[in-house]
Amino acid sequence: MLALFGTRGLIALAMTLCLIARVAAQDLPSGITLIVPYAPGGIVDVTSRLYADALSRRLGLTIVVENRPAGGGAVAVMSVKNASPDGRTLLVHPGTTLAALPFLERLAYDPLKDFEPVAALFDLLNFIAVPPDSPANTIPQLLDLWKSKPGGLNVGSAGFGSPAHFNSVILSLDNALPITMVQYRGSYPLMTDLVSSRIDLAMISYIVAQPFIQARKIKILAQDGAARWSGMPDTPTMIESGQLKKKASGWYAVSAPAGTPKAIMDRLNSEFIKASGEPQLAARLQASGVLTKTATLEELRKLMSAEVEVVGPLVKSLGMVPN
Repeated sequence: MLALFGTRGLIALAMTLCLIARVAAQDLPSGITLIVPYAPGGIVDVTSRLYADALSRRLGLTIVVENRPAGGGAVAVMSVKNASPDGRTLLVHPGTTLAALPFLERLAYDPLKDFEPVAALFDLLNFIAVPPDSPANTIPQLLDLWKSKPGGLNVGSAGFGSPAHFNSVILSLDNALPITMVQYRGSYPLMTDLVSSRIDLAMISYIVAQPFIQARKIKILAQDGAARWSGMPDTPTMIESGQLKKKASGWYAVSAPAGTPKAIMDRLNSEFIKASGEPQLAARLQASGVLTKTATLEELRKLMSAEVEVVGPLVKSLGMVPN
């Protein structure tokens, strides 16, 4: 009787394990590609690779990062929109970019209907940087320089529709100053021109700025966070100078094509949250001026809706287009 029960128990256990394996296989595809709309080496690329490594180790899956910086992010966004909704192709993006690009007439997509939010990744601090020979050493001095230069300042952006791009425009609008935005396919081409004074100003991440700060090839005037960052406690916030009290948000997330199964969405959200909680990952991001962020699927949808309401009218009023 015991032997019979044991045999039946083993059979039942084997069937259960097979069922669990099939369910797990259905939850996530065997390989995942994270599409990044920026060139290699920038903070979004680096952070995406940290998450890919963490998830690969956790799940035993192949997760790769693919950079598609062309078209001001449009190529990356549309490639994910048109991908099969099976969880294999995901977009890493700032909320601002996904909200802004459909307001360009040549792009036909709805950020709230054509994409499914998967997981929040991080909030990014941007640092206001000028060339080493700039006469400006503070934000008030920068604004004085801006006023004195015919046609305003040439301001670099490492990605169309990024928080840094929008906040540069907002800074000019708040102070009624003209601006010439210069778009780059990534942070390092931008830095080459900033160091050589071909542009006057850029808002950049710490991971990009750090080697240039150490080599004294740029000057940092402030950062755009709500409070001073522990990594650079002597660097004031823009708010301390009365600037960027209202700004484009700096959150970054992962999204999938619309129609991706709920089971995949839930599993991915859970795994990204677990990855964000890994002390090693969180410490590396914090040291780079990146603050890990988590959110439920519903919370992300609300964030995206709020972003569309802010960014859409701004894009339309400015007639912004990528170059």
